[in-house]
Amino acid sequence: MELAAEQPGWPYLLWGAVGALVGLGVVGILSIGILALAVALLLAVVGVVLRASRSAAVVGMVPGLGMLPLLVGLSNLGGPGERCSSTASSLSCSELLSPWPFLVPGLVLVVGGGWLVWRIRAAGTAPTGV
Repeated sequence: MELAAEQPGWPYLLWGAVGALVGLGVVGILSIGILALAVALLLAVVGVVLRASRSAAVVGMVPGLGMLPLLVGLSNLGGPGERCSSTASSLSCSELLSPWPFLVPGLVLVVGGGWLVWRIRAAGTAPTGV
């Protein structure tokens, strides 16, 4: 039995970056979102043009989409409520949101998408014919 050539990992990272930029573009549409969507479109065009990334690697967008809510949830750990920090000369307080509405979808997208990527890559290295 001959093993199929292993798929390179960079197409998954490329599509993951596209997913993360689309997520940032949608959330920040009134500020930096237009720029993020433009860069996502440029990377998507590169992904479509390059032969190696025209595959099931597009599923790499799923964990990319989950990165932004995951980071927002992690930055709000300890919430909801107010968190204060002080130094010798200053005191600053910030209001924290509940992290759960961000952590749960972020974890579902990142873990579920990572599992999908793993399954697709594992299927790509399965034995081919005799």
